[in-house]
Amino acid sequence: MVEDSKPEDDEDWMKYANSGFGSTDYSLWDDVEETEDEPEQLDEPEQLESHTEEIPRAPSPAGLKHLVRMGTCDSCLGRLGGKRSFQQTNEASGIQIRDSISEGNQRLLKIREEIPLCPFCENLFEEADLLADVIADALQGYEIEKLQIGARFPKDQIEGEEGLRKRFAAGGSDALKPSLVGLISGKVSERLSGVSIVNDKPDILALIDVLTLTVTLDVRSAYIYGRYKKYERGIPQTRWPCRACKGRGCEKCNHTGQQYPSSVQDLIGNPLIEFFEGREHAFHGMGREDIDVRCLGRGRPFVLEIKEPKRWNVDYDAAMKEINERAKGAVEITDMRRSNRSEVVRVKDTPAEKSYTIRFIIEPLTQPELDVLTAPLDLTKEDVQQRGRGRRKHRRRGDRKDNPKKPLERVEVSILDESELKKLKKAELVELCTERGCSEKGVKADLIANLLATNPEPVETLPLPDEATILAIIEKLEGVNLAQRTPERVAHRRADLVRRRKVIETRDASVESDDTGSIAVEFTLRCESGTYVKETVHGDDGRTQPSIASLIKAKCTVEWLDVGDIHAD
Repeated sequence: MVEDSKPEDDEDWMKYANSGFGSTDYSLWDDVEETEDEPEQLDEPEQLESHTEEIPRAPSPAGLKHLVRMGTCDSCLGRLGGKRSFQQTNEASGIQIRDSISEGNQRLLKIREEIPLCPFCENLFEEADLLADVIADALQGYEIEKLQIGARFPKDQIEGEEGLRKRFAAGGSDALKPSLVGLISGKVSERLSGVSIVNDKPDILALIDVLTLTVTLDVRSAYIYGRYKKYERGIPQTRWPCRACKGRGCEKCNHTGQQYPSSVQDLIGNPLIEFFEGREHAFHGMGREDIDVRCLGRGRPFVLEIKEPKRWNVDYDAAMKEINERAKGAVEITDMRRSNRSEVVRVKDTPAEKSYTIRFIIEPLTQPELDVLTAPLDLTKEDVQQRGRGRRKHRRRGDRKDNPKKPLERVEVSILDESELKKLKKAELVELCTERGCSEKGVKADLIANLLATNPEPVETLPLPDEATILAIIEKLEGVNLAQRTPERVAHRRADLVRRRKVIETRDASVESDDTGSIAVEFTLRCESGTYVKETVHGDDGRTQPSIASLIKAKCTVEWLDVGDIHAD
């Protein structure tokens, strides 16, 4: 049975093999030959649409043809095609490319009718004349010399154009944004004579919003350098907002919003606003003087900033004359000229030495008051004038080294008068006894006796120095390094620091005495920038050491102070 079945199986297999499976008249090589007979189809539009990955980039003929078929506008075709010749515009180059590629092809000649929106610029180049007109209209009324034009594009539009440009455009082709800005800049130059298009430091930046086809003007400030002399006391350097209304305007400030009716800033800035037709002004001075201090000599350098002006060049001699006439002797301006933003930094950061003339009165001083003036002062605090001269160690808020010990506080106990105490009621006397720390028990007479016992004993004053001693001490002050802690009068707006300043020179000291025994001293000193000169004289209760008051052992009250000269520029 088994042997008989084997031939049958072999016969069946042979029948299966001979039944036609596995044999055919079709040859695989025939298929290869057929595909080689159709190479021209790669140049047909249908193949270009379905196989974009095979399209070569411009300036190849196939790449240029595809740019045309995409509906590219003439300007983009010229900037992307890589065929632009010297001094040829993008639009002219694009027209030339379109004519050469579309010759004899009616469909390509009318492709812009089928695809009206350029895939690269979205027809922004066609709006160049409109945008140039908008910019020219916006600049009416401005006497401008330098103009910069910019454009604001959506991020996705820039990224989409960049992707298409990398796939189809010639290598090194111009990007959309600088091409559009360059085209509009040329058209604006034709419309505005005497205006130069710049890439930095313009008078006005015209910023185009391509989504709304609108233009925003960023008007740069005008800067004016000069020196001012202040001949009247009681005038602050800059505007001082009213303490009551914080600048909003109230009855106390006569609805001006200012603590003082005028300032050096207003006396200079208000006339200049009219010359430049600006919106407002800001004042940048090389330091400042107190409101009761005059500024003489060559004057204090400053830079005035006029915001949003209509012009940047004026007759500075005429402006200076107008300011001086309207100031009526309170302020005088010299050396006025055009400036720039960088000079603001130079003027504010220049540590110029200054000369002062000061006059003060000498009065007797007690030993406790002298102890206050000469109490030890912690000098470990870093000097703020050293900032920028090396890396500073960062200190944490609340660090002990950031809080130097304060000088001794002046303790004054008022002297009570018996006749005045008798006029008070018992309850008022009890309250006063609590404040003075004496016994509160007993009748009214006992309370008065207890209060009178708290009166301090008379303290003898120290003898006043003679004229020779005063002159000698002022002379020896030359070359001394001062340690000045932030004065109480400016502690609300200045950091509590100990600053080291040097007295460079003292001269022209004089002492005057009258029949009443009053002694007045006047002298001139030259010192480093940032020196508190009044405190150098009276000592500020020991916050400045050494001081003239501590050296001559007498109370010094400043009558007036003048800035003699600022040794800069």
